Amino acid sequence: MEVILAIDGGGSRTRCLAIDQRGQVVSKGESGPSNHLLVARDVVKSSLAEAIDQTLTLGHLNRDDIICVSAGLAGVDFDGADAPAMEELLRKLGFAHAVVNGDMMIAHAGAFGMHEGVIALAGTGSAILGIGAGGKRVKVGGWGPVYGDEGSAYRIGQMSIRAAARDYDGRGPETSLTEALLRGLGLHEFRETVSRVYVEGMEPREIAALSSVAYEAAVAGDEVARTIFAQAGEELAESVAAAVRQLDFTGTEILVSYQGTVLEACALVRERFGDALRDGFPNIAIVPPRFEPVIGAYLLGCQALEWRADANVFAALEERTASR
Repeated sequence: MEVILAIDGGGSRTRCLAIDQRGQVVSKGESGPSNHLLVARDVVKSSLAEAIDQTLTLGHLNRDDIICVSAGLAGVDFDGADAPAMEELLRKLGFAHAVVNGDMMIAHAGAFGMHEGVIALAGTGSAILGIGAGGKRVKVGGWGPVYGDEGSAYRIGQMSIRAAARDYDGRGPETSLTEALLRGLGLHEFRETVSRVYVEGMEPREIAALSSVAYEAAVAGDEVARTIFAQAGEELAESVAAAVRQLDFTGTEILVSYQGTVLEACALVRERFGDALRDGFPNIAIVPPRFEPVIGAYLLGCQALEWRADANVFAALEERTASR
């Protein structure tokens, strides 16, 4: 048996699938974080080794069965920066043929099945990746919480706290966000948020988690909250538009897809995102992602091996996706 080990390594978990040349998933494994910008290299190595070993054991596979390890790792950028060091790490784990791309690249490959398009990634943070004619790549955003992350869960959480502060001070409109955020933080008085944010030090992911509280308020009809989510959709559309303007596409339609909780779970954001894009580009088609990112890692591995991913392979992958 010859299989590709497809890996999706992020800041909180690492997933691994063993997939054969027919697109059949043989086995899978999961472990901890593997973003080398957030955790030590020995943690990255341990997480990758654990996910791989689980996959090999459950699939009754030997290392000789693995023709390629294709990994998409957070911390590796769209242009392959830091990829060589991660490829060397995988070789040290016993795999001669290792291909490493950034997590944005595998998300794009999965969403479009290796075709052209622009993907908006909006979870805790945000970034846009477009790939157009001739394989030209453009990244927009991805600057982090200090001067980026527009349209992200972090930015939504931050804007919600700001709106609540304006309400509390009488500087802005009344909003149910004020009480909703207090409940979400387990606090009784809004001034207690100062200690929580500045003294205890809320991490970006903790501020991002407040976006779900804000979304409940928006769905319930709070106009301030609804405006925040509409703005998130507009900001993400603005970034996608910037990528589209820098690329040429061979088809008559420009495909746009998305990954991450903000666009996948928040219909208010997704609807405004789509409306704003279609206002500027009538030939844009917004489509849900075809496959999850780890399948994108497999497809990039197929490309590296010159394995032909034909209709039967895509049918097998789609059957798996439908059954999940």
